[in-house]
Amino acid sequence: MSSKNNMPKQKQKSPETFIVWSDEVVSRLDPFFYRPVFKKLIASINDTEHEAIPLGDIVEFSVAGDWGEDPNTFEPNPDYTLCNVLRNTNFDNKYNLNFDDVAQRYVRNDKVEKLALQKGEILIEKSGGSPVQPVGRVAFVEELPFENPVVFSNFLQKIKIADDGFLPEYVFTYLQAIYHLGYTEFLQNQTTGIKNLRLDDFFNIKIIKLPKTEQKKVAKFAFDMREKAKRLELQALETLDSVDDYVLGELGIATERERERVSDAAQIWQIWSDVIERRLDPMYFHPERMRAIESIKKSNLPISQLSEVVNFRREIVSEIPENLPYVGLENIISNSGEYVETGEKESVSSAFVFKKGDVLFPKLRPYLNKVFYADFDGVCSTEFHVLEAQKCSPFFLFSFLSRSVVVEQTSRLMTGNTLPRLQTDDVKELLVPIPKEEKQEKITSGVRSYYEKMRNLREEATSILSGAQAQVEQMILA
Repeated sequence: MSSKNNMPKQKQKSPETFIVWSDEVVSRLDPFFYRPVFKKLIASINDTEHEAIPLGDIVEFSVAGDWGEDPNTFEPNPDYTLCNVLRNTNFDNKYNLNFDDVAQRYVRNDKVEKLALQKGEILIEKSGGSPVQPVGRVAFVEELPFENPVVFSNFLQKIKIADDGFLPEYVFTYLQAIYHLGYTEFLQNQTTGIKNLRLDDFFNIKIIKLPKTEQKKVAKFAFDMREKAKRLELQALETLDSVDDYVLGELGIATERERERVSDAAQIWQIWSDVIERRLDPMYFHPERMRAIESIKKSNLPISQLSEVVNFRREIVSEIPENLPYVGLENIISNSGEYVETGEKESVSSAFVFKKGDVLFPKLRPYLNKVFYADFDGVCSTEFHVLEAQKCSPFFLFSFLSRSVVVEQTSRLMTGNTLPRLQTDDVKELLVPIPKEEKQEKITSGVRSYYEKMRNLREEATSILSGAQAQVEQMILA
């Protein structure tokens, strides 16, 4: 779901010319380090009535992380401890740390003693980044919701603030503020696609020493605003979760409350021989996936296969036309159907053409929650099926294909072990209930209102964060 006003605009890069005097050249010779925008940022930090001290001078210790040993292949022994390991993926760009997907690895005991995180410590992303995201993000250890020790990967570094004149929360807020101002973009180099932070330059960042009462005020304001925005984001997620119940309820499809995708972990179930058809792989006959199909059949609505209600668009272009946006899997926000720009138009070898009103349906298992309703013409990754609705409302089709019962159907139909994929012949078999037009219109209107509420909550959260960021910059750098 998007609008033409949100279509990506191509940014034209023009050569940048500037002069650097010989007495300005210090430890580096790369021109990027001397760009006027960076010089201006450094000047804003130096132009303060307060003392400014290099980060390295107020740090008690700095320790590099360790990735440890894989529990699936490593033989445990007394010299190792099973730890929770934080990675770059646990850095939440808005709200600090996200513990939803924390890895578990065996780490040597002598390393655990050094790496085990304590509240009040700061993590630095020293390797990683992306084409649109500089390396150098920071995270603050507020909580450790695990019984096992929590350590961190080799792509991260931790520091502990030792100077009594600086509050750790303030230092974190300060580093986060200048990261968002683009400071670390000038402190990185890149090898083989991975960006590396120049730690010497990073530890030379000058931290403005405000009075501790002011430091506390700055940190508290930043933390409070993040919590306020996070609560709004959670409300947005709850609103989004409600769409599933609303649509399936309107269609008379009974579902279990549990929405988790069926796990591939070892499970036991039985089926009768007269149920077996087409395939012999056990997950094809998993009870949850079978129940999803049965619940659709019991809805008392006309049921069609997807092939009966859509046309599959197959037009392919080898180069993306300049006037059309490109939609890849990475452009769709999971579960919300929202399109976001992720940078400049990608260089791809081929793409499907889609029209306004088409539904883009992902082929790959990890991306089943990235169904997209197109409200503009464009081209998309060939990892989508492009569906043109023929016998139902296009937005109703999108509303149904985004539901949990469809995830179970597609999970059942996919083939392949390494990266399960939904082939065209398989996706044609998806069962789609076709209610009367007035019911389709009601569902369409209801879903749009849910999404509108969700977007408003997220926009309010974003506004709070951007406003707080500007305020923090003013409080620190004024």
